[in-house]
Amino acid sequence: MSDIIGLERDVAAMKRDIANLQGWQKTQNGTLQRIDAKIDKLVYWIMGEMAAVIILAVSIFLRGR
Repeated sequence: MSDIIGLERDVAAMKRDIANLQGWQKTQNGTLQRIDAKIDKLVYWIMGEMAAVIILAVSIFLRGR
């Protein structure tokens, strides 16, 4: 009988741990999505800067001709 009670306690503890891990995972997923959005914005900013530099270089090259 005590073995069953011990198993019930173990199962209850595991259920609590699983619930905690699921909550942690949801928090991590939200954080990762925010980081991903920031990286996307940074990539677009870098591409815009690169386009500006290329346009500037082309205009300087064409004026020199």
